[in-house]
Amino acid sequence: MWSTITAVDANQSRANTSLPIPRDTLRLEQTITPGHDGLSEVELILSGSGGDGYLLVQLFDAAGGLTAEKQWDTRPLTHNQTITLAFAPQPQSAGQTYTLRISGSADNPMTVWGYDQDVYAGGALRLQTGPLDTETPTTGAQDLRLITRYQLTWANASRALGAALAQAGALLAVALLFLPLPGLLLLLFGPAVWRRWDALAWLGVALTTGIAGWALLWQWVSLIGGRFSGGLLWLLVIGGWLLALWRLRISGFRFPQSAIRNPQFHKEHLALLLLLLAGLAVRLLAVRDLAFPPWVDASRHGLITAVMVEKGTIPDNYAPYLPVDHFPYHFGFHTLSASLSLMTGAPLPTLLLYLGQLLNALIPLAIYTAGWLFTRRRRAGLAAAFLTALPFFFPAYYLSWGRLTQLTAVLLMPVLLGLTWQLVRGGRGWRRVWWLVGLLAAGVFLVHFRVFLFYLPFAFIVWLMSWARHGRWLAAAAGLAVFLVSPHMLHLFRVTEPVETVRYSMENYNTFPVAYLSVAWERPFLYLAGGVLVLLLIPALRFRRWTPALLALVGWTAVLFILLSGQRLGLPETSLINLNSWYITMFIPLSLFLGSAADQLWRWLERRHWLGQAMGWFVTGVGVTAVFIFGVHQQIVVLNNQTVLAHPADAIGLAWLDENVPPDAKIAANSWLWLGATWAGSDGGAWILPLTGLATTMPPIDHIYNRDYFSEIRAFNRAPTDTPDWADPAAADWLRQQGVTHIYVGVRGGFSTRLCWRATRS
Repeated sequence: MWSTITAVDANQSRANTSLPIPRDTLRLEQTITPGHDGLSEVELILSGSGGDGYLLVQLFDAAGGLTAEKQWDTRPLTHNQTITLAFAPQPQSAGQTYTLRISGSADNPMTVWGYDQDVYAGGALRLQTGPLDTETPTTGAQDLRLITRYQLTWANASRALGAALAQAGALLAVALLFLPLPGLLLLLFGPAVWRRWDALAWLGVALTTGIAGWALLWQWVSLIGGRFSGGLLWLLVIGGWLLALWRLRISGFRFPQSAIRNPQFHKEHLALLLLLLAGLAVRLLAVRDLAFPPWVDASRHGLITAVMVEKGTIPDNYAPYLPVDHFPYHFGFHTLSASLSLMTGAPLPTLLLYLGQLLNALIPLAIYTAGWLFTRRRRAGLAAAFLTALPFFFPAYYLSWGRLTQLTAVLLMPVLLGLTWQLVRGGRGWRRVWWLVGLLAAGVFLVHFRVFLFYLPFAFIVWLMSWARHGRWLAAAAGLAVFLVSPHMLHLFRVTEPVETVRYSMENYNTFPVAYLSVAWERPFLYLAGGVLVLLLIPALRFRRWTPALLALVGWTAVLFILLSGQRLGLPETSLINLNSWYITMFIPLSLFLGSAADQLWRWLERRHWLGQAMGWFVTGVGVTAVFIFGVHQQIVVLNNQTVLAHPADAIGLAWLDENVPPDAKIAANSWLWLGATWAGSDGGAWILPLTGLATTMPPIDHIYNRDYFSEIRAFNRAPTDTPDWADPAAADWLRQQGVTHIYVGVRGGFSTRLCWRATRS
């Protein structure tokens, strides 16, 4: 909670050569050029056996002044042990040249690992001897194996935010104008009673229905043979906002009408707006060193976006990128990314990275809206929004997976839950939201089918809790949703095998994700929810009006856990949904449950003596401050660096490749066995196809939709595991036989690294 935030600056993690032992007058020197201010650590890996003597590591600045040094007694040191030289952050380290010097005593037995290729552009390795030495040892190493880290200071954070806004500020602004527009128009031209909703809850409904609206608009325009372009989309956006402003003008700017009766701007609204800004800021800081969204899913979303930009419609195949003649994937998110790409021309990785973080930062608004819809209490919504904006591990961790489709679906889900609750349990004035429920349900279906399946038990539970009343309104919403998504449903029945898809199950795919319980404050929050549930039983038995909503959330969570327990309870399993996919969605009912409970606790305190209220204020202030500090820290460091496949240097390499490699080339890229029998790109090579259109041995995972092509890709990528030495000339001959003309090695590297090394040395 109070620890400093450090991040990797230079990552030269490759090692295959042990350097000469530095002793007496022989020294190893590596120059280092940090890319960030705040340089604070240098990490090395030792080689050799411990014994008498010492090893000295020193760091000198550009002027030759000693910045830091540390001496290690070599007796406790072991082979392949990691050592770190840590020092006070260097405030002006970016672009400065530092020299790392490694020396030792006359009896020093330890050295460090290096790499026999020049892969670190920020410096060079050299061996230094004394003036009386007649011989200088030789080494094949050209760089040390080293990792440098920098500390994120307030100044660094400010500069990083400024750089992010300079790079993506225009994109974010266009996205904020684009995303809510269809929903904004629907609500403005809808019943007047809707304009008496809480202002920010109204905005949350507009945002989510707007996202659903774009998905549906793309689908139906594509169905009639239409085609989107950047100019058409700009015309729609500009015309839509002019229409919205005209509607506001003729209604005398009487929105929200509640503000006319009570012009005071609610303090919860101000708090939520500040919370949304803080949530966006920390999410931008979390990606400050990224050029690509992480993990395997990201390149898939890049490919689908590129296909849709190329065609201007919902695709029915992957041409010209992949030999796949059908398109069975959900496309709701990609209507957003493709639209913004057509409108702004932003680089695809940048667009996906920042759009994902913007959608993540907007989830607290949707949670606030749901909290207000469930309880009609702004404070309950604000407390729930606070939890998802900062201290909760999810949805922020979606960043590490590049799960942009499920992220978008869980943005829509809270509002869909709240409107469903009011449709069935609210008064007569809420009946006309049935078509908003149908619209949102259709949007969730098009964005992510798995999340849509999670929604269905909730609607059924709420209907049962109403003693099967108002079923006709749910039926009307369901009928509208089915009609709106019918083109996609029919398409799926035509190009897939639904029965086989539901029956298919992978071994261990439904294992409960126990590891999540050990990260951040996941376990304490679950314990807190369990304690609140026990306390909830008493008011529930007394039929308090505020308890049914909480019980519905608890029941929904429990039912889904039971249904997804599969073989443990003798139930069937399917790879369509699993416990992991539900657990990472469970932050929605958890935040709403705890937010509503917090509001009830505060209402109870308001009825106490002034001393009790003062104590409540104090405890709340301390608790919120502590959780806020923890949340800010967690959101900035939430990224799992192991999932970062493509690095900023890959962007340069891929741009060069796009400009210099002939269009008929076939490029070998590194890979790994990802899920089941599916191979995926393991470094920046995963982005070759989406960004350049060039053929590659490791395209994004959508290649699985062509069985023959899938078998071909799998057979090729199995070969590296059976090839012991990729520096053997026979390996290059085999690649030529496969039609490979070029090899791409990303920053992370892989099997082809040694092959490239052999090629450059020959």
